[in-house]
Amino acid sequence: MLIPSLVFSLLAAFAMWVFVRRNPATDPRVTVAILALLLVLPLLNFLPKYSVTVAGNSESASSPSPWVFPAIWTVGFLFFGLRGLIDVLSMQRWNRESRLANDLPAFQETLAELGISRRVDLRIHPRLTSPVVSGLIRPRIYLPESSTDWSPQTLKMALLHELGHVQRRDLWMATLAHVVCVLHWFNPAVWWLRRTFLSQCEYACDAHLVEKGTDPRIYANALCDVAQSASAPPLSLAMAGHVPLRERIIFLSRGGRRGSVLLSGLILLTASSAIAMSMIRFVPERAKAPLPAPMNEVDLRFSADPFPGD
Repeated sequence: MLIPSLVFSLLAAFAMWVFVRRNPATDPRVTVAILALLLVLPLLNFLPKYSVTVAGNSESASSPSPWVFPAIWTVGFLFFGLRGLIDVLSMQRWNRESRLANDLPAFQETLAELGISRRVDLRIHPRLTSPVVSGLIRPRIYLPESSTDWSPQTLKMALLHELGHVQRRDLWMATLAHVVCVLHWFNPAVWWLRRTFLSQCEYACDAHLVEKGTDPRIYANALCDVAQSASAPPLSLAMAGHVPLRERIIFLSRGGRRGSVLLSGLILLTASSAIAMSMIRFVPERAKAPLPAPMNEVDLRFSADPFPGD
């Protein structure tokens, strides 16, 4: 499945790059669909195969051993999988270093405004510079210590943004993107697609809040006050860090994101081509045994048996 996955990811990344250049706020669901297809692409090995004979010699002395590529993939998979485990443990450390702040009135009001009934914890972290959300089963929002000095309007906008990620289930999709990168660690197109998806999530969350009735000008001012550069583990989403603040302000001033039916159709065509490629098995053509060279009449007479009846 190496060749179909590489072809599909490269074509999909190129199509996404073309459309993202025109509109950075392209719907992230298209990117999620690409990553999900890459996740299930190995399962296509179980589909029936159709053999296609190609010219070539099936006996090649220079071909590598069959265990070389699986061994290299396993080493990379273990390396990036271990890094993901370290990220999970770092979020547990964040939880121990922070203090619970669920009783904050603005937090309870924001939960009610968005209609979120699931359990979400608010914590204050002393070393953060920008809000961060993490956690799949029990989401946690981390605010910096300086948030106690924010204006009520700025605090509400920050909480709306992080809770917007929870409401849209962006953390689940970000985890899916990270798992695909661990499986396809050798493919730079997959890492680029993941980075593009995280940027699209920020745009989509901004648009989601505007659709819910948030004033774009107030929200943009809060972004300028709050969204400082912050590093966060891959299994979390920071309010800043994936998209330049200037681009988000321009996007808010234009009033929302635009989908692309053409992009969806192009990705569907690319996925169909990858599935078709995975069902084809190329078989080298067998070399035919050379025919003996024909003898001339003189050689034939000398080589014939003079007494055929004995």
